[in-house]
Amino acid sequence: MSIVTTDNTQAFPEQAAAARTRAEQAAQAAGLVVTLDDILRFVPGNRVILRGRLADSPAVFRLPLNPESHEHIAREWAELTRSYAYMATGPNRVAKPLCFDETSGLMAMSLIDGTPLMRHLWSLDMEQRNAPYAHAGAWLSAYTAPSQTTRPANNRHWLRRAKEAVAQQPHPALAEIERRIFRNMRHLAKHIEPQEWRVAITHGDFHPNNLILSGDVLTGIDTGGSSIAPIYKDIARSLTHMARRGLYFGPKRHFGMDALAFGAMADAMHLNETERTLFLPYLICFETLFRVEHPEMPPHRVQHAIDMAQNLLRDLRQIT
Repeated sequence: MSIVTTDNTQAFPEQAAAARTRAEQAAQAAGLVVTLDDILRFVPGNRVILRGRLADSPAVFRLPLNPESHEHIAREWAELTRSYAYMATGPNRVAKPLCFDETSGLMAMSLIDGTPLMRHLWSLDMEQRNAPYAHAGAWLSAYTAPSQTTRPANNRHWLRRAKEAVAQQPHPALAEIERRIFRNMRHLAKHIEPQEWRVAITHGDFHPNNLILSGDVLTGIDTGGSSIAPIYKDIARSLTHMARRGLYFGPKRHFGMDALAFGAMADAMHLNETERTLFLPYLICFETLFRVEHPEMPPHRVQHAIDMAQNLLRDLRQIT
């Protein structure tokens, strides 16, 4: 569910301070020379993310606060070390893994200086946004290339999760449109089932806020959600993240998304006709339905979601 966020360090100051102390103690027990500065993110009872230094290196630290988060950070460490082997240099990178303490789950990676791509896109005039966003497609292509293969499409998995999400939509106007989108998604599934689609180790939470731009270099962060999935899932996540916030590159829409952004991603990932007209729209349906708007979402954000869903439904009717 898309939640209206608050600063948990201010909402829960004592818990945040205790989490910081716990991170300091974990570093000391592991024999690490660590200086911790500000808390970047705090999720009570789950994890804390801090900025600081590991010896002389600027770093970001993640500390789990429960066993499930410990497992998640361990997976993120494994994925970061895997991808850093081929994305340490060049225009498409991941952060450098610095250390991981198995006992506490404390992980450190290099601090990435730069601007989140989402913020950079907002700062540009509409007609200037497509070129830097195409770089995001190049990053995803580089990230997934070593692990790409084909598998029989597991479309029922995505259909089941989408159905569960539709039932949770709290905004009546949006819920009605989403029920119709789900019916179209179910129809698309019948055409997908006998086919194979491309899968890879994907980012898992691929959107422009998880890409940091510094000059000509784009660095991906927060790869802890990585798993083997259809490559179209990450593309759909990125496109819908922008559309439901009203970030567009031009006046044209394609399956509810900005048409230029859709084309930039499809070109960068070398999608064929079936992937562009069937597989990617199917996962766009999933991302549209799965990210349920919070009951207290501001009206303008709800309207963006309604506009996106209506435009998606319009184009789905052309192919179903």
